[in-house]
Amino acid sequence: MALTHRWHTADYQTMPWKNGGGITTELAIFPAGATLGHFIWRLSTASVHADGPFSHFPQIDRSLAVLEGAGLVLHDDDPTVPPVQLTTDSTPYRFLGESSISASLLDGQILDLNMMTHRAVCSHFMRQLTAGQHDIDAADAQQVLLYCVSGQATLGQGHTMSPGDLCQFEEERDGRGAQFQCNATEDTLLYLITLHFLNRGQS
Repeated sequence: MALTHRWHTADYQTMPWKNGGGITTELAIFPAGATLGHFIWRLSTASVHADGPFSHFPQIDRSLAVLEGAGLVLHDDDPTVPPVQLTTDSTPYRFLGESSISASLLDGQILDLNMMTHRAVCSHFMRQLTAGQHDIDAADAQQVLLYCVSGQATLGQGHTMSPGDLCQFEEERDGRGAQFQCNATEDTLLYLITLHFLNRGQS
């Protein structure tokens, strides 16, 4: 799998939330130039300053992680779904974009990381990577995103990552997926996102 794109803080775009309730910073969107109503996947951060509802995204699967702040509690309008508390130590939380969800802050504003994929086209899995040596094996993924929240990381191909950096990898023409080594310093936090397309020709 080859490194095909690399973004830095200066490359990102900040815009209002879909429902106008806050501000989001778009890190990357696929295909490039897509809008909020027509994308296959989108990775973004958002500053949440007050309690309120999430935007509705029909047919979209979402994963949410807290990057900074005390955290928040997610409340679903469906009474059978219990509230979910997220902090910086929590596993990313997956939910449906069409769900009616509102958030209440635990203690002041937070910064979150949000991954969205159109479920008719692809699926995703997001997880944390912390300090140490990681052997990344995503051979079944067509695309891989690696986002650096803090610290420093060195990838097997000699690339280095600093806070705010985002790297995208795509499978080779022979179908080989991502297999590389990532060495992260003691204070590092990364998010690894694998993308699996239902039709490989759409990646």
